Amino acid sequence: MRNGQAAVIIAGLILNAASAWAGTDVILSGSVAAITTVTIGSTAALGTTLGTAGLTAFTVATATEINNVTAGYTVTLTSASSAAQTTDHSITTLRLTGDLATTPIPYSMTYGGVTVALDATLGTQVFTRTTTVNTPNGDTKDLNITTSAATSAHAGTYTDTVTLTIAAL
Repeated sequence: MRNGQAAVIIAGLILNAASAWAGTDVILSGSVAAITTVTIGSTAALGTTLGTAGLTAFTVATATEINNVTAGYTVTLTSASSAAQTTDHSITTLRLTGDLATTPIPYSMTYGGVTVALDATLGTQVFTRTTTVNTPNGDTKDLNITTSAATSAHAGTYTDTVTLTIAAL
């Protein structure tokens, strides 16, 4: 091989190698779905002491909030017993009601240590969080109630249904 031929062969190899590196880009792209959930763990019954002793900061449930939307989220608590009475726009207290009871048993509630104060027209309380909670375990919040002894309440079962709803902002 002469010097001129060697130069042509080497130049050809360099051109072939360069074209192999000048390929097409591969774009790697994917997405993460929005996750905004609230779940209720174990719940505790109120027991039979409503008429005699009442309850103080009694944990009735623990909620776990998860949200990966960066704008944040809201958690809305709704009391069925209180929301049913909002037509007169004056019920802002939580209460346990019975089938035949003429006098409901009032109670107060905290969610995550914050007092639940119902909106008189909706029977709800909205908590707005402006952060994400996307840890695998979420953020847990206790739902506690306090009630005085209901010594003048009629015998029977008293209930309220509290609904927690979560929504991304």
